[in-house]
Amino acid sequence: MNRFDEMAATWEDKPSRLERARAVADAIAARVPLQDGWSVVDVGSGTGLLSRMLADRVGSIVLVDTSPGMTKVASDRIAATGLSRLSAVCLDITADAPPGGPFDLAMSLLMLHHVRDVEGFLESVVCQLAPGGYIAFADVAAEDGSFHEDTTEEVHHRGFEPDRLAALAGAAGFVDVAVEEVHQMVKERNGHDRTYGLLLLTGRVPVTATTP
Repeated sequence: MNRFDEMAATWEDKPSRLERARAVADAIAARVPLQDGWSVVDVGSGTGLLSRMLADRVGSIVLVDTSPGMTKVASDRIAATGLSRLSAVCLDITADAPPGGPFDLAMSLLMLHHVRDVEGFLESVVCQLAPGGYIAFADVAAEDGSFHEDTTEEVHHRGFEPDRLAALAGAAGFVDVAVEEVHQMVKERNGHDRTYGLLLLTGRVPVTATTP
């Protein structure tokens, strides 16, 4: 059992996690032209907070996470809320294709900094999207390493500089890339409140040219 499996049952107990999920959901809705018939994949979905907040704006959402514990809680919450548009599956998107693809949108909340090879990961996301499909990935802005208190947690990046994150997405094949801060996260560190920016990366897969 990994750390995320252990935390799954109480993950949504912190109001700050609901607050940031709502902020990201609102930011995605403001920047991506969501449509009722869209098929969406939520990568590193955790308990499904972000997906549940956007469920009424799209057609269907597949929640994908590598943590069995998170996936189990997500499935239970989907069943409890009766959101038939949502489903949860435990898999690694870099190794297996989620059911329901190709997708019109891939979204994520605070997952990328846990990924060692971000460009390679984004390339795998491109492969799951339909031509013209969107990405909307939120992650922490560059920080001093204090964002995570647990030193055993697998963290490969101390957040991201906006230009660097945009460059990684462009190199992976996305176009119309933009990165902007959409929320401020507050955490107590050494008896004081610390503020960490939350960035939203958006972009599109190029539309494949067709021959008349």
